[in-house]
Amino acid sequence: MSLFQRYSLNPVLSKDENIPWERHTVFNPGVIYDGSLFRMLYTAGSGKGELSLGYAESTDGIHFTKNPEPFFSPDPDPDAFDHGTVDDPRVTYLDGKYYIVYAARAINMLEYANGKTKMSPAGERWATWRNNFRRVGLASTTDWKTVTRHGPLSSPHLSDANVVLFPEKIGGQYVYLHRPTTATAWTLPMRYNPGAIWILFTDKVDYWCSDRRENPWDMIDKVDMPDDYLLIRPEYSWESDKVGGLGVPIPTDDGWLMFYHAVDRPGTYRLGMLLLDREDPRKILCRTPEPIMEPETVMEKTGGYPGCIFPCSNVVLGDEVRLYYGAGDQCICMASGSLKELMTHLKKNPVR
Repeated sequence: MSLFQRYSLNPVLSKDENIPWERHTVFNPGVIYDGSLFRMLYTAGSGKGELSLGYAESTDGIHFTKNPEPFFSPDPDPDAFDHGTVDDPRVTYLDGKYYIVYAARAINMLEYANGKTKMSPAGERWATWRNNFRRVGLASTTDWKTVTRHGPLSSPHLSDANVVLFPEKIGGQYVYLHRPTTATAWTLPMRYNPGAIWILFTDKVDYWCSDRRENPWDMIDKVDMPDDYLLIRPEYSWESDKVGGLGVPIPTDDGWLMFYHAVDRPGTYRLGMLLLDREDPRKILCRTPEPIMEPETVMEKTGGYPGCIFPCSNVVLGDEVRLYYGAGDQCICMASGSLKELMTHLKKNPVR
């Protein structure tokens, strides 16, 4: 079933072939509404293996005006963890800042496909560089003009993505969702150990764990191993390959409303919902057993990745929840639903 109605004039943002850094594709946006403007960061590709983040803004959340230059680009430092790509942004307003969490690669994807590898800055051949694993990064802005890079959050020994920062501290700590694995998507190891959503608590918004490879008995101080808990793993056939967090969790009187994506064995992306305890979001109160949205339109079933809908944002306007999502890795669409109806449906599926 679908609890969302697609905007009739989708897409709301498409590639511009006259802009070199986005002439190939735009997709997977993070959107936040500040009370006057909808501010969108979107993933953009030139077709040459790198990905950047573009910026667009709108007064109505439908008609967006783009900046002609990238808002956030791969780091020019060849040793940086995000030298190759930056993509899939989520935006959270917290502590008077707009925090931007994103996934990144150390090597341009086309160059990696052609055989390029490199060692880490310290000389190790860690997985981040050897296998071009995605790694989680953090940046922030206060004015949407200047950006501060805070560096990597996740371990260079893991492939990590789908990172989301909660909009409130819980128990005095920052809370993140992420999906750490020891293999990249679509490889054989992921078939036997599907991607799952983990929830992480940290005292510092810009620090999870060190780069060191420690023995188990040295990890008890939570410095080298973060305070991390398994939230959900694939349970149903439509989520058999992997699950991952989407937009910033929404605080409600009943708990945290959270959307997640799920991928089945053929590779189709669908959406599900969770309700997490407000005081302890490790506790799952409700979970939808069937997808609430799946690819239906031509835009969603074609493109660079046919069968993919991927919203990195969920904007709440009164009772309206807007999802801004990448469709087929080729454009950005919008769909809306009723918060009341979403919660009513979700609460019909308590976790026993």
